[in-house]
Amino acid sequence: MTVNPIEDILRRNHVDFQQINISKIPCFMSIPDNVKEYLKCMGKTIKWHITQFGSAWTTLYSVNDLMGCQETVCSDNNLLVIGNGLNGDLITINLKNNHVGYVFHDDLWEDNYSTIEDIYRELPFRIEAFLQMVFETESYPMDGTMAEEMISQ
Repeated sequence: MTVNPIEDILRRNHVDFQQINISKIPCFMSIPDNVKEYLKCMGKTIKWHITQFGSAWTTLYSVNDLMGCQETVCSDNNLLVIGNGLNGDLITINLKNNHVGYVFHDDLWEDNYSTIEDIYRELPFRIEAFLQMVFETESYPMDGTMAEEMISQ
């Protein structure tokens, strides 16, 4: 039996998650396999590094929640919104190359951009590496600005 690498990361870090069957959800039929593996573990929303005020450094949406959180400009550019960072910037997976990135939420919702490139910062790693950073360190990009800083180094 093949081990789901996402499930392995979550279990290894004692993350309370719930598996979900996504095989009958039509919009997920043509997405990359590693993204499907991620979604299969997202039966419930995960909040990590919760602050004293109840917000989280990283929120990863359940499949049910993420279905209602997609933004047209993201979908049109093959970006699947999977959560948000501490300040509300959207966490995405680029379905063309499987890289994680952030969309600046303020600019998105205020229509303050010409193209997605104006408000999207793609990180140089896939969901597995991002999850390892989130769950195993406290040093990872938590929003679009931190992603931009990491990219420019």
